Amino acid sequence: MSKNEIMFKIITLGDSGVGKTSIIRRYANNIFDESILSTVGVGFAFKEVELKNKKKVKLKLIDTAGQEKFKSLAKSYFKNVDGVLFVYSFEIPQSFENLKEWIKLFNTSHNGKTGVPMILVGNKSDLEEEEEVQKNDKLVNDFLEEFKDFKFYRTSAKENILINDLFQELAEEIYSKEKEGGKKGHNVVKLKNFDEKKNHCGC
Repeated sequence: MSKNEIMFKIITLGDSGVGKTSIIRRYANNIFDESILSTVGVGFAFKEVELKNKKKVKLKLIDTAGQEKFKSLAKSYFKNVDGVLFVYSFEIPQSFENLKEWIKLFNTSHNGKTGVPMILVGNKSDLEEEEEVQKNDKLVNDFLEEFKDFKFYRTSAKENILINDLFQELAEEIYSKEKEGGKKGHNVVKLKNFDEKKNHCGC
């Protein structure tokens, strides 16, 4: 990395099978593979992104395994990360319930910067049953009331829904906080109902 290059470290956390690897692969390489195996340990990818101010930054994307036996290994990569994606799957309701444990694990283990930007990611929206949308919206809104610093994206790595938007917003927020010395507060972004197939809006 050159002396003037800016790099942000972004880590994905969540249960096994929620699509963390697929999200990263779709964003970094525009690849989706349904047969991809669960991450063992930790994986990495890199992507350069241009911000609204035309400044270019490099993102180091840290893909962590969601299995219980790898949690201690994942913790070793928490230190000084610049942004976090907490990922669950609409296909696995328990993965949403388990998010609070992942948040607790990060908050008690990262030993780094304060006010790290965090985004809640509901992945596999292409598999979300229509009759479950209203219930899921209520769960997410309740979550955002409790964790007021979070923003929310409803994504699909398979259909490439909001993947680029997700990382673009996180990079912009990280840069803004870095520029202002971490003093900027977060705005609560309320969940809005939308038709994913039509307008792909999730926040």
